[in-house]
Amino acid sequence: MKKSAKLLSFFLTVVLLITTLSTSAFAKDFAPKFDISNPGIQTQYIYSENDVSWIRKLVVKEDMLSPEGIATEAVLHPVTDYPYTTDAPHFKAEVEECTKTYTLDEDSQRAAYLYLIKQVGALSLISEPTVSDQTKADWLRSQGIVITEEEEQDPEKVLMISALYAMMRNDLYYVYTGEHLTIPEGTSLEQAIVIYLASLSGQGSTLASFIYKFFGHSSFGNLEDYMYYTSLMALYTNGYVNATEIPQLSRNEVYRRVAIMTIRGYGLAIDSEKATHEELQQKYLTAMLGTHYKVSLDPESLAKASNNQSIAYYILQRMAYEDAKLTISQTKYSFENCFKTVLQKTDRFDLKKEFYSDVYEYNVYLESNRSNISVNPTPLTAASVVTINGKPVIGGEYAKVEIKNVEHQVLNIVSRYTVNGKTTTSLYKLNVYQGTTPPPSSNITGIVPTYKSPSNSTTGNGSNSNNPTVNVNLTLPNMLPYVSQINGAATNLVGKILSLNDKGQLVDQQGNVISQATYETLPEGYKYVLGDDGIIKVVLIDDTTSVSENDSSDEGSKTEKTRKMFIIVSSFMCIALVFALILTLVLTKKNRNKKTSDSKTKARKAKEKAKKAKLEAREARRQNKKK
Repeated sequence: MKKSAKLLSFFLTVVLLITTLSTSAFAKDFAPKFDISNPGIQTQYIYSENDVSWIRKLVVKEDMLSPEGIATEAVLHPVTDYPYTTDAPHFKAEVEECTKTYTLDEDSQRAAYLYLIKQVGALSLISEPTVSDQTKADWLRSQGIVITEEEEQDPEKVLMISALYAMMRNDLYYVYTGEHLTIPEGTSLEQAIVIYLASLSGQGSTLASFIYKFFGHSSFGNLEDYMYYTSLMALYTNGYVNATEIPQLSRNEVYRRVAIMTIRGYGLAIDSEKATHEELQQKYLTAMLGTHYKVSLDPESLAKASNNQSIAYYILQRMAYEDAKLTISQTKYSFENCFKTVLQKTDRFDLKKEFYSDVYEYNVYLESNRSNISVNPTPLTAASVVTINGKPVIGGEYAKVEIKNVEHQVLNIVSRYTVNGKTTTSLYKLNVYQGTTPPPSSNITGIVPTYKSPSNSTTGNGSNSNNPTVNVNLTLPNMLPYVSQINGAATNLVGKILSLNDKGQLVDQQGNVISQATYETLPEGYKYVLGDDGIIKVVLIDDTTSVSENDSSDEGSKTEKTRKMFIIVSSFMCIALVFALILTLVLTKKNRNKKTSDSKTKARKAKEKAKKAKLEAREARRQNKKK
């Protein structure tokens, strides 16, 4: 894989991050996919304040006596009057905001980078929610970074402070490469974050060489310079600009050609020489909106919809047709009815089948007929008291729950938090539907799951009440058709950087424990094993050795370990996005080369046919003259 492809993929990652993560970013009531105000939990709606009695995470397992059962969670089907992630007004507002964002000016390019920087900075809010911006700035100064008092008052610079702190404090470069990155003492804030981004993307030395070759220096400059250089290099390595043009191209022209590259990548044709600014702008908007909402849009139809202020309606029409072959007429359906039809006939806005802290009822369908299941409710607050059908359980630990041999029964999970005599309560209802087939037979004997008694814990979930363990589930956005192929590559990368020690703890290349809390404590007789394919599996131990429990020293460092693990998982998500884009570029190039080859073949055959016909005509004329 060429380094140029990596560079372009990183640039496009930045541009596309705002399209993949902003689906709910502008909603006022519905929770965005990444909500820094609710660290470590997932909710359907946005709240100004979390309910202290909420459950943060709920896991149900049918079987804790086999490796397959331990590794498999029962699917939670949310039951709610409104099982969707948005509504008609919010969808319309979001489309309008995206339409404003996808312009061709330099500000939109900078906004994409700032959005990425904001997401990176949010990692420190989740891992260290109590650390102030002032503390972060002071820590960076202790590392030799120059930050002025004026920058501490600038909202954009505050984002950069949080992002640089998150990357340097967690040594993200080491997590990715196994090496440490040293930023020269006296480097300014903006230059430092540019250096880190360039190095983390793997483009640092290549970009520096490119800049030196064409501009006579190797500095990345500030964020605007970095945007310009990365854009220019991406264009150069993909044939959208030649070497003689580079010193003469204005920044506006560079961004114009990036737009052309984006348009063609979406599959639209455009004449780079004759295209007017209006055509370029319209097709760029078409490409960006089409990519964002995963629909095929037509520039002329989009322009017409824009004039009628009905872009959101047009996108819904395409969703309905592409997903369900439904044709929705604007003369017969109001926008609200159109949106309702898409909700009901497609799965575009459906809630995922997983746990949400503010959704209080779930259906669970067991695969086999069971006499008991294992339920693990983790409260938001460590001091909460949790019960299942009235019986106290330890939050964050599996509890064995007996179930009847009936088709449907209800488990009531109650979480109560009391402070200063005031109690707040949340009730979650699990509708358990019994399986009809017998459980798989097992010859395993003497293996008993370890369930702790509530009397063994005073903090509710086994963690310090001042520093509750934060479990964060990150889902790779399905923004490209090749994402499913990328998960394996990302997992292999994890395998190269991380490994497991004899206690089943995740460790780095130096043997330092990353996070014991990330993996659940296994029943006696099982252990974690890292396979050659980079996938961590649960296997039966050959001898009678049991999995070691965490010692007291591990408890004191849980938060630090969890913080590092969260940063690692987040970085791998970004890396997977880069890999996805690289594959997209390679496949696109192959298709383009194939089309070019096919065209050349057809032209050659047509030329040979014409030549043959010409010779036959000449021979016929010669024969006629002889007669």
